[in-house]
Amino acid sequence: MLVVTEFESAIIITAQDSDQPTMNQRMGIVIMLISAFGTASRFIARTFLEQYAVVIQSTATAISFITSLRNLIQMAFQSSFGRLSDKLGRKTLIVVGTFGQALTLALIPFIRNGWLLVVGVATFSVFVALSTPAFTALLGDLTSHKSIAGLLRMVNLVGAIASLIALLSVGNLSNLGETELQQYSIILYAAAGLFFITGVISLFLINPSTEKLEKVSVLTFRPLRENKEFRRFVVFGSIMGFSMSLGWPIFPFVRTEFASPEENAWIWASFSVIMIITLIVIRPVINKMNRKWLLFIGRVIMFYIPLNLAITTFWVQTWWHMAIGSALSGFGNALYMIGESAYILDQATVKEKGTYTGLFYLFLGLATFAGSLISGVLADIFIPILGQWQTIGLFLFIIAGIRFISSFGFLFLRPSTR
Repeated sequence: MLVVTEFESAIIITAQDSDQPTMNQRMGIVIMLISAFGTASRFIARTFLEQYAVVIQSTATAISFITSLRNLIQMAFQSSFGRLSDKLGRKTLIVVGTFGQALTLALIPFIRNGWLLVVGVATFSVFVALSTPAFTALLGDLTSHKSIAGLLRMVNLVGAIASLIALLSVGNLSNLGETELQQYSIILYAAAGLFFITGVISLFLINPSTEKLEKVSVLTFRPLRENKEFRRFVVFGSIMGFSMSLGWPIFPFVRTEFASPEENAWIWASFSVIMIITLIVIRPVINKMNRKWLLFIGRVIMFYIPLNLAITTFWVQTWWHMAIGSALSGFGNALYMIGESAYILDQATVKEKGTYTGLFYLFLGLATFAGSLISGVLADIFIPILGQWQTIGLFLFIIAGIRFISSFGFLFLRPSTR
């Protein structure tokens, strides 16, 4: 029987009459601190790297390579690194990956060339891929199928609160810079510092005593062959990822043009506020909610983000209007992030949580690589023909429609039978 004591519903977990590992209070606190500092640092880095690229006058194609390679490396490499964590344990990969992110992000503000920035972001992304599947699998090691959604809700809630505080702090801190370039550099330095703190905290992790793979290959596709429902999820998740990524090289141009660094921090603070509220409200029912509805609702409303930015481009050119779209994105992502991780862990075997996590992100990485690259290259082709803002506005309307249609694939998923 699994007994969950109250430390915000998910932290102190003790297994009785089961093979499930335990998570004591000390381990729970370390997990939550890693979630707080790690999520805040990753969120800031992901949010402002593309805008930094715009400030140093990178082309749409260069930005598309930044977003596409970032996602390809961060997600595709997770398959091998996730499987490696199934063999070696989670702690080593989390520690090395986190300190690596701190170092590479601290060096990026020295870059002034868009194509060199591609190399810097690619290196940074390797370390992201090293730590991410290990941490997700660690959460699966420490809880059960029935309560994993509750733990994920808590982890995401802590991360959202920390991201809100960090965003407001770095937004205010950026005013110390005299130029826009200096302001964005300060933000990236602050994120690097948060990564370093996360690395120090991760040193206190203890690998849970779980079954490990006796042999480990670099990559295996066996779960896709053997698990039909997981295969279906990979297909629909990748299609959705492709449609989402079409906007990623385009969005930074709008956000950089119509909002200052501090205003962009406020825009993303609205994202965090709504995510926090959502995660608190759904607490009583999260473990009972059907995963596919979390996924569908979380993604169907994301069509509004490119639509919001299109309206900003042509008619309502203010930061607060973009904050409305960001807030809605916070609601959608709160649901989707829980649904995605929970569905993967639902399908995974006891020994291969890292493998399943990494394999899903391998195909998601390939899909988002293609989407980002296609969008950026096409933008550079059409901008000389139609003009910059006419092209950006047209692309945003098209992307909104593609996102809406793609989200319906999640309705074809079936609940886990485990």
